[in-house]
Amino acid sequence: MSGPVQFRFDPGRCIGCETCVLACRMQHRTGQAPPWRRVYTFNAPGLPDLPVFHLSLACHHCRRPACMQHCPAGAYARDPATGAVVHHAERCLGCRYCTWACPHDAPRFDPVQGTAAKCGFCLERQEQGLEPACVARCPVRALELEPREDAQGGWAPPGFPPSRLGPAIRFVPGRRPPPALTAPPPPALLARCRKALLRVADPGFSARGEWALVAFTTVLSVLVALVAASAAGGLPAPNPWLLLWAGALCLSLSAWHLGHPERGWRALANLRRSWLSREVALVLAFLGLTALGGIGFPQVRALAWAAAATGFGALFAVDRVYQLAVRTSRLDFHSAHVLLNALYLTGLLTGAWPLALAAGALKAWLYLVRKAHFQRQGRGLRPMLSLLRIALGFALPALAFGAGAALLGAVLGDLVDRWEYYGELAFPSPGRQMERDFGSLA
Repeated sequence: MSGPVQFRFDPGRCIGCETCVLACRMQHRTGQAPPWRRVYTFNAPGLPDLPVFHLSLACHHCRRPACMQHCPAGAYARDPATGAVVHHAERCLGCRYCTWACPHDAPRFDPVQGTAAKCGFCLERQEQGLEPACVARCPVRALELEPREDAQGGWAPPGFPPSRLGPAIRFVPGRRPPPALTAPPPPALLARCRKALLRVADPGFSARGEWALVAFTTVLSVLVALVAASAAGGLPAPNPWLLLWAGALCLSLSAWHLGHPERGWRALANLRRSWLSREVALVLAFLGLTALGGIGFPQVRALAWAAAATGFGALFAVDRVYQLAVRTSRLDFHSAHVLLNALYLTGLLTGAWPLALAAGALKAWLYLVRKAHFQRQGRGLRPMLSLLRIALGFALPALAFGAGAALLGAVLGDLVDRWEYYGELAFPSPGRQMERDFGSLA
């Protein structure tokens, strides 16, 4: 088959035997610690009056791939002959940002190699006129190849995340629409059993696993607030060497979670499209301007203002990096966003109480609204942790005598908030889409 191609998948034929998964592993025996192809089963226990079907999913080699758009290192490229999106491991930082960006859960992080890895569309087989291994070995021909279509949209089964990426896969509609439950289970029972209805567990995201990012973003927000307060005249100029040590700590923490820190310079390769590339560039510019103004030209106030402005820009980019997660509010605004926290800290340090009060009130309101939203969803509120966050982050700064105590309380309170924030992040994936679609059918 000449020219770009796409997958054709018929859920009505798939029997969930996972021969496609085994074929992929046998074809690519190395570099596949997490499997590149997975079979997701909808309603695995066979709940009455709901359909049971399987989805065999891997990389869909999208027309507008999220992995290529968001990768800071430019590690993804397209093969013009087949339309395949190819990952170049030698360019990869191991930052895992592509695994967050892809709603189809196609790139997987390989902890052994320290890089991402994914389906390459079996280019070596296609060059020989052969089908990809998963297609060639499907015993029921549920998975096939066909010429790639330019038309967008089309029918998609429950569990396939909707997107504007133009995935190169076409689903064959079923003969009958999925039935509805005759006697829906109680919502509480449904919430408890929903996870058991998915055969493939969704990878979690937690602050414990990303502690270096929690520390990096916290240190950076404090550093930006100190520089801004100094530029505004609310604080004496901090020791420039102390700022340099804090900057070195920031860079070390930001590189800690990378699979290949030695390739960190490649993080600037995609400034045009990737917020992660922009974050790195702005953080470096902020630290450079801070060092230049503090050590080289301490008398030039304009350098301090430039450093502060660049620092706030870096914090904005940090918050945009996480916009890929499922939104917690319509405005995609969170009480733990570092830009808002730096404004709050700047107000406390300079004694600009209107700024501190406005930023603090907004943070508290966003935090309480989120907790109320979780309560309506039946999720745990962690009342003691919430009380600690409010007491440290808002009550202590309001009652504290002195900028030092207020700063300490605000930072500790924000650490609690940010720890919760990382646990709340939920990036789109087939597993989460199946949960959502199961709930709508039930």
